[in-house]
Amino acid sequence: MGRKEQQLIITLKSDLCAGSGYSCAGIVDSDLCYDIYGIPYIPAKRLKGCLREEAGLIGLTEEETGRIFGKAGQQKAQGVFLGNAYIEGYEELYRELKETDPAVRKYMTPQNVLDQFTMIKAQTKIMENGVAKDNSLRYTRTIDHYSPLDRERELRFIANVSCTELDAEASENFKNTVKALRNIGLNRNRGLGSVTCELSDPKTADRIRIDFSQVKEDEDYVLTYSVKNLEPLVLNMNYDDITERYISGQTVMGWFVHAYLQEGNSEDTAEFKELFLKNQVVFSGLYPEDTETGDIYYPAPSYINQLKKTKKYVNTTKQLPVRPEDCAEENTDPEYATGEGNQPKKLKGKFVCFKEDGILVKEVDTDLVYHYTKKSKKQNARDGELLFSFEAVRERQDFAGSIRGRGKHLRILGRLLEQGELRFGKSRSSQYGRCVLNGTPKVRAAEAETTRYPGGSRILVVLQSDGIFVNESGYTVRCGQVREQIREKLKIREKKECGQDQEPYSELEVRMLTGYYSKWNLRRPAVPAVRAGSAFEFELEEELQITKEDLYAGIRMGEGYGRLSVVSNDGAAFQIQEAKKPVPKVSGLRHAGKLFGNILLDEMKEKLGLEALKCKASMKNPAALGRVTLMLSDSLYRYPDDPDQAYEDFCARIASIKTKETRTQIEKIKKEKICKEDHLSVDKLMYQDEIGDLKKTYEKELLCGADSGKMRDAFHRELKKLWSYYLMEILVQEKYRLKQKERQENNQGTD
Repeated sequence: MGRKEQQLIITLKSDLCAGSGYSCAGIVDSDLCYDIYGIPYIPAKRLKGCLREEAGLIGLTEEETGRIFGKAGQQKAQGVFLGNAYIEGYEELYRELKETDPAVRKYMTPQNVLDQFTMIKAQTKIMENGVAKDNSLRYTRTIDHYSPLDRERELRFIANVSCTELDAEASENFKNTVKALRNIGLNRNRGLGSVTCELSDPKTADRIRIDFSQVKEDEDYVLTYSVKNLEPLVLNMNYDDITERYISGQTVMGWFVHAYLQEGNSEDTAEFKELFLKNQVVFSGLYPEDTETGDIYYPAPSYINQLKKTKKYVNTTKQLPVRPEDCAEENTDPEYATGEGNQPKKLKGKFVCFKEDGILVKEVDTDLVYHYTKKSKKQNARDGELLFSFEAVRERQDFAGSIRGRGKHLRILGRLLEQGELRFGKSRSSQYGRCVLNGTPKVRAAEAETTRYPGGSRILVVLQSDGIFVNESGYTVRCGQVREQIREKLKIREKKECGQDQEPYSELEVRMLTGYYSKWNLRRPAVPAVRAGSAFEFELEEELQITKEDLYAGIRMGEGYGRLSVVSNDGAAFQIQEAKKPVPKVSGLRHAGKLFGNILLDEMKEKLGLEALKCKASMKNPAALGRVTLMLSDSLYRYPDDPDQAYEDFCARIASIKTKETRTQIEKIKKEKICKEDHLSVDKLMYQDEIGDLKKTYEKELLCGADSGKMRDAFHRELKKLWSYYLMEILVQEKYRLKQKERQENNQGTD
């Protein structure tokens, strides 16, 4: 058995709505799932629910279904691990939208991108007498059957599938279930959600290999690695539905334990105890990372605050000015004055990276997600059904961490890491928790380099992770006792003088830690802990030497608890400068080019529609206006895909108009607004001035370096197609004016 990687390919045979639980008041009653850039996807939990339901329809028993999709309360996750289904080519499209130029981002908004993939459909309830029921009109957003990148190709979604410990019979049953799945999403009995599904082997990638050639068995090393969560993460450490913003060391260690035991190892051996029970190996948490610069962000220290109004960063261990006059006396910016409501606020939930020129602040993106449980016996709902929600860390963010231990231990853990895929948090078998390595992990010797802090200086010791501390009575979170344990751990000799002008700063925040022990199918006991970011100031009596790798305090350090950092706090300066942010990487539009072109063309249509409102055709005969409109419709119907032929046909129809006045009026409109000639030429299109800025943007972003003019020809073709839209808008507006004029004349006659 073991683990087998596959892909679930879903091909749309009709429009589809994979509901998200959200609505847009007054516009959409049932919205679908899409990412932050507007690209729709099918959530794994919806897919898994449909597959489980289909398994029952093809005759599988509950026992057979449980072997494939898992059972409630089972000791370990096994069976099918299913990921979200994203459109084909999603990774490249996502990267380009993320790294796009600001000039492109102005138009490639999430709503514009979403509009390219979707449409809004209306439906209402008809009563037995054939009349629509009052207040029953509903709007549903659906994914289009065909791809906006190629209107002749049906849209395909691809989901990652990992089959763990499935025997031959269960694998065959799963394969048959996938083939039998024909409908998913909302309104499946009303024409939506028709699909075909198949399993396919993914493209084989080179297996990651960590270089251990220079590693000695009994020396200390540090293994550093970075991961990207391809799926959202639900990292609840308490009983609430709020997720952690980083992956704790306990969670990381839990994955390594699971992976170690999956290889057939026993937890009763000396090797297992050395790896996971005796603190000989230290698993740090995985913290937010900027992969472009390699910067790692840790929970914001409590002493770093941001002023409420001016958004300046300050060090609250120092005396802060209250009035602008106080700032003038200290020769500082008056924006640092804390009076008149400009109070300092803690950076709760944020992360900080220290740079030479200041600090960088980062937030981890999260989403509120909705789910619907159907006939669940585990929920306390009277009808067995429940709509619930919880917070999750948004997908495609980067986190980095390390493992410290002996060379022989890191070889074992590195072999597990070489699998390339890690899963953390809740609902790991569907939609959540999947992470992959960013590049190859690195192994380096443990640093013996020390940092020196002279006697008489002030330092701040900050908890970079939650800390668990004990005394003779049990767990403690009392500030004085925690501070004393940190002082003893770091061997700080603290200066104690009666007349010192400022008491050392200390601030901690308390939280409760819990977890889940899958072997017993029970929650872990709640443990009081000191929250990451808590800080303690010390005034040194003599020089202090600190080795960076030894900065841990408290208990359960092997799980990453109690990680410390030391910051110098000398001087009276309270200002904390914001470091210069790195310039984001900009990529081209190789995959998103078609999408961008479609959006720009829609923008051009909108501009021409506004220009049509200003245009007055001065046609007095409504019947003649109707005949011209019909001529235009007939020409477009005859040549729907050939703007040149449609235009020439329309010009020929105009020439056949017998009434000179009507012919002259429409010829004037055509020459002033469309083209002076009887054949279309891009250089002679009269409406180019109205869309000039959009045309320049299109040429700059999409036609630069286009091979053999193919893209340029396609763009000119689309530009020509706009003539019929623009002229039709002008005629429609003229018809509206004539009706308004007729209505006014009738009203005057009545009066």
